[in-house]
Amino acid sequence: MDELEALQTIGRLIKEERLAQGISQVQLAKQAGTAIKTVRTLESGTRRTQEINQRKLENALGWRAGSVSEVLKGKSTFAPDQITPDDMRTTDGSRQASSPRMAVPAASNARASHLSDEELLAELTYRMMQRNRG
Repeated sequence: MDELEALQTIGRLIKEERLAQGISQVQLAKQAGTAIKTVRTLESGTRRTQEINQRKLENALGWRAGSVSEVLKGKSTFAPDQITPDDMRTTDGSRQASSPRMAVPAASNARASHLSDEELLAELTYRMMQRNRG
């Protein structure tokens, strides 16, 4: 999958999930703590956005931390049009892939000491949101 195809896939997935949750772009941006322009840019599938904004949207959509990056890096073994929002989240709240289609190699499961502050905060936010939903 090339970069444009990956960006378009992310855009489609965000829009599908947002509509499934019955929220507008403005509401998603507010829930994620990002600018509306960020949501529109990602949904348009034409440009990347900062990783921190990807993480904020993952959290707001209930997706696992790093799932957007997985698609952008071509981790899926399926065609872009076959990836679904369900592939972006887990059923048990863990960071592990919910489907072998989005499996992340074991080498990418870093110890906390090897993660950046941003990654640690994103994970903590994700876990707190999952706990509060539960």
